[in-house]
Amino acid sequence: MEEKSLNDRNDRENNFEKGRIAENSIQGSTEDSADIGKVSEIQQIRKGEKRAGLFFLLLMILEIPVSALISFLQTKTPENGTIIALLGTQIYLLVGAILYAVINRLDWKEDLRIRKYKLSTFFLSVVLLICAAPMATWLNLLSQFFVKNEISLSALDVTQAVPPWLGVLLIGCIPGFIEELLYRGVICSVFRKRSVLTGIVVSALCFGLMHLNFNQMLYAIYLGVIFALLVEATGSLVSTMLLHMLFNAVNTLYLYVLPMVLKLLGEISAENAKTEMEALLNQPQTAADVLPLFIGVTPFAVGGLVLVILLLKAIAGINGREFTWKYILGDKQRREAVKPVTVCLILGFLFCLATAVLNAIEA
Repeated sequence: MEEKSLNDRNDRENNFEKGRIAENSIQGSTEDSADIGKVSEIQQIRKGEKRAGLFFLLLMILEIPVSALISFLQTKTPENGTIIALLGTQIYLLVGAILYAVINRLDWKEDLRIRKYKLSTFFLSVVLLICAAPMATWLNLLSQFFVKNEISLSALDVTQAVPPWLGVLLIGCIPGFIEELLYRGVICSVFRKRSVLTGIVVSALCFGLMHLNFNQMLYAIYLGVIFALLVEATGSLVSTMLLHMLFNAVNTLYLYVLPMVLKLLGEISAENAKTEMEALLNQPQTAADVLPLFIGVTPFAVGGLVLVILLLKAIAGINGREFTWKYILGDKQRREAVKPVTVCLILGFLFCLATAVLNAIEA
């Protein structure tokens, strides 16, 4: 009897040990599968960044033959030259963005985040844009210590060639939609897989540098960061598409309204009657001219930036989105495993900077 009891106990112990070994084996297998899955995910992120970097480089380089083609078409139909120039560039960027998204099978809702958001936060977004404007002006003034202000003159050429509704469409709505799709949509979606911070910084740099002139680069990079943060706060690219279009449209309308104001002032004062729009915008700005404005805008720029951060947190809260530094910084292991930039991306940046230097020399 004692021998039988001893055998039963040994059998139970053996079964328990086998069960424990099997459990450990399953657990180890699960952990191995998780590790393999993580390695595969990191490899996919690396491949995605390389493709996106190459895409940006090619997009900038191919702009040269595209510009040559646009110039050729302008000579054939000079009466529509302005419209051809604006539409040609934007169609080129749109086709590039769509092709990349389709070839790489980006999901329009999950990756590009073209989806609904709480429209009530749109009005807060407008307030955010107003608060962000002083810093954009401050950076624009900062650039004018070194380079000429070219923005207003190039836009003026358009406003003199097309009616207001078409100018707002060509300068405001279409570029706002396409640039958001390309930079906050396509490029940001790829690099934010490493971390949200990487996506914000890389997409902002691409957006700023693609303007190819130092006058616009600084404030464009800044606005690129603000817009990318807004997408994170709302969870929707639509929020920045609307805001970008509004920003461009208001600036375009300003150039239509300003000549009317000058004309009105000319009827009041003979001195103001001599003021011409182009001469006003083309007037050389010395450091002495810019410095008082620069100093005057500084406190508004700093205060506005503080309000922008508070508004972003409020918008994120309304949309039920996490908006903390930990969330933006992302997973440490993933950041260490994946580099934030690629060779092609750096070459793209250098190409933009070299082109900006040449444009500055020519100016």
